[in-house]
Amino acid sequence: MRRTEVKRESRPRPFPGAALAFLLACGALCPAARASSPDGYPGSVWGNFSQGSEKTEGAGTQGWARQGVRWARLGKDLDLNTYAAYNWRVRTRNRTYYNTSGPSLIAAAEKSGLSAGAEFAWLRYPGLSASVRNYSLFAGWYASRDLAKWTGLPSIGPHAPLALPFSTWGKMSYDLHGEEGSGSQGWLRQGVDWFAPLRGWKFRTYAAYNWRQRNKNGRYYDVRGPSLGAVLSGRHFDLGAEYYWQRFPGLRRSDRTFSGFLSWYYNWDLKGK
Repeated sequence: MRRTEVKRESRPRPFPGAALAFLLACGALCPAARASSPDGYPGSVWGNFSQGSEKTEGAGTQGWARQGVRWARLGKDLDLNTYAAYNWRVRTRNRTYYNTSGPSLIAAAEKSGLSAGAEFAWLRYPGLSASVRNYSLFAGWYASRDLAKWTGLPSIGPHAPLALPFSTWGKMSYDLHGEEGSGSQGWLRQGVDWFAPLRGWKFRTYAAYNWRQRNKNGRYYDVRGPSLGAVLSGRHFDLGAEYYWQRFPGLRRSDRTFSGFLSWYYNWDLKGK
């Protein structure tokens, strides 16, 4: 296996003042943000740990922790938020341009699973012995629907599943500086909730299509392909396994890999209701 590319690219020095101005403008644009206290203080943590059997990525973890300020809510559910965050992404193989961690500042408009905004990040790349100040624009989405509302629930003998959840998640970014470039990542999933072994938990199987790509240093990063998974899903934790058919365009190679995973998500608002 060839070693991950380590060629460094020259780039202009980022201007951190632009990030600070963007964050302050988020609150200044709305008169309500200036005339009263913030509407809320939303925060959240998300992450996962996975152990794969293939040779390209190995075991890894990624995630973030965020604490924010909701400066204003426009209409029913359009929020103007800023966040201070800490992000990490680590794996055991081909990690030179993958492993990274560090804090960031985020300004975003968010509505019903949609988000758009800007992020200024201080990223550390251990494999490069380098730090990068990175400024990017982004747009993201998450949506989930129970298709059984339109199709009904198919029966298997005397039994019928609980739901047919379809979900999609993704993020697109336009990178103004940095090592990673612009790109997108996300997935589409169609699942079946078979039964609830415990209160608040469901056993689900699903078929998915996953992708991850960027236009800089993407040889060991870019990947796409379908997968099949099974998960015990709770309110804040998911424990499961997934089998992938993956294509690495930069390597001109395809892999089949089995991965076990544990993921978590929890959110809060310090202002309460």
